[in-house]
Amino acid sequence: MKKALFVIAALALCMTANAKYWFSGSIGFDNLSLYTNDKSAKTLDFSPAFGMSIENNIELGIQLGIVDDHYYVGNGVQQEFSFSFAPFIRYTFLTEGDFNMFVEGGFDYTIVSPSGYNFWSIGFKVEPGIRYMMSDHWSAVAKCNGLSFIHMSEPERAGWPGEAYKNKIGFGIDTALSLGLVYEF
Repeated sequence: MKKALFVIAALALCMTANAKYWFSGSIGFDNLSLYTNDKSAKTLDFSPAFGMSIENNIELGIQLGIVDDHYYVGNGVQQEFSFSFAPFIRYTFLTEGDFNMFVEGGFDYTIVSPSGYNFWSIGFKVEPGIRYMMSDHWSAVAKCNGLSFIHMSEPERAGWPGEAYKNKIGFGIDTALSLGLVYEF
């Protein structure tokens, strides 16, 4: 048993000795006003990502997401806070000069805590993207959300009619584009 643990530790050390580590993320703010029915929403989003290159064309990473939403209806306010955890693997299939094209796949686990109840979702996603190396340490990344599958489970809200527990399953194709900067060290 000790030998097996030693071999695993040695392999992990060898894999990370030559690895490049990187950090990226996004910060977003959204203010939506609907002039009908006196509704509005404000959203603050912070999503850092960390990763490492384990081969020339394979990277492993994890993205965390923290979102704070405030919904205003008339004089009332509802706050919603969510935390997501999304490990992923990125495969670079084309490199031409400073440009790289990649596909990223992973899963996403999200917990949402609005006023009075909690729900969670788990999903799988595949995202194509392009990366431009601006210098030895900085690069710009553009990703399209691509294909996604999600399973969401939520309890009944206090005072809302419906089942005691709702389960939703969805599959979608999204064309939303995200832009970001990556720092490699």
